Amino acid sequence: MLLAHLCILALSIYAIVRSSDSLVDIASGLGAKARLNDYFIGSFLVGIGTSLPELFTSVAAADSGSPELVAPTVFGTVIANIGAGFGLGVLALFFFVRTQENQFRLITKSHALSGGELDFGSVNAIPVIFAAVSVVLTLFLCRLDGIFGRFDASLFLILYAVFIYTEFRRSRQQAPPADPHPIRPEIRLSRSDKRRQMKAVRQITFPLLVLCVLLVPGVWTELSIISAGDIPFWFFIGGLFLLFGFECWDYGPELTKKGGSEATNVANVPALAGVVLLGCIIGVLYFSGVIVVGALVKIAEDLQINSGALAASALAIGTSLPDIVVALNVTRRGRHKLLVGHIFQSNVFDAFLIMGICGLMIPLPEIATGSANISIIAAVLLTLPLLWTLRSKRLTLSGGLGLFLCFLFFIWRLYW
Repeated sequence: MLLAHLCILALSIYAIVRSSDSLVDIASGLGAKARLNDYFIGSFLVGIGTSLPELFTSVAAADSGSPELVAPTVFGTVIANIGAGFGLGVLALFFFVRTQENQFRLITKSHALSGGELDFGSVNAIPVIFAAVSVVLTLFLCRLDGIFGRFDASLFLILYAVFIYTEFRRSRQQAPPADPHPIRPEIRLSRSDKRRQMKAVRQITFPLLVLCVLLVPGVWTELSIISAGDIPFWFFIGGLFLLFGFECWDYGPELTKKGGSEATNVANVPALAGVVLLGCIIGVLYFSGVIVVGALVKIAEDLQINSGALAASALAIGTSLPDIVVALNVTRRGRHKLLVGHIFQSNVFDAFLIMGICGLMIPLPEIATGSANISIIAAVLLTLPLLWTLRSKRLTLSGGLGLFLCFLFFIWRLYW
């Protein structure tokens, strides 16, 4: 049954990641219709949207009787964001160079940065400060009594509200920075129909292959057991087909040689339909989180290992994939200053809001022992040096490599 459980875990993580992407598209479209500030939409909706997998997975863990998985998932994700997201983002700046033809070349003599170091300029340090406060405060609170209770959760929610208010006020006072490397119109227009069609084929083929995983022997049966009810089961199955429908909707015009917009069609739905779709996707996210937790517990039983270690590694990496992908995409577009804001805003969301919500639902036990303790200490050790480094607004190649190696060491330490 291990293969079936691994397939279910992969399916549920895919459903969460893709659902969060669709939710961000719809929420951004609704935000634009409501005339919200562009910076607020781009910064917070994307930052929060990429952290929704951690939120719904953690809430499902707290609600389904596995609160000990919340802290390893949250702080494992914080470590993955910094080590894999930020670390790889910095490394990408040194190994990928954008040419005048708007293409990239790997490992050239002159890297993308001048002087051999990443200069953050006037980047906002508030997310970094709040992220550092969140991990240090968690370490302090868990050392007091070993339980993250409702008082601790209330304090975290208040601090997150302060962070949101501070950033929203700042967003009203400045416009979003222009993309220093926009795709030129002549390049966009010169893309051949064949290239656009092949891209559409790739985008639609992958979710179709994901649906085929349901045909693996034992997956359907084990999924019905893990779901523990018809509503989670059918919400999850329906969500997979809904996500496949979104892909066909977005890339169908290019696939049928009828052209197609660069912008997603999902973001342009009417307001009422957008609200309905938003509710459906939130349901898919939550029930996918329930199935993630159930599959994780089953895999831990199959392999006879600690479920907390799995939550801090495999689950944390899986739910952190949106943050890692966005970080690399920000680097690809040359907007490296946004790399700092995105990663640390997500970390503030993970530590303050997710821990706050789950701690209000049920006190979180065993937060000062085992995988939870290792994850919290590692998050502190990765965040504080970055806070010191960002005082000078510079980071070297060795700094990015060091972050990624620390992330690999954390994964090794969980199991050995």
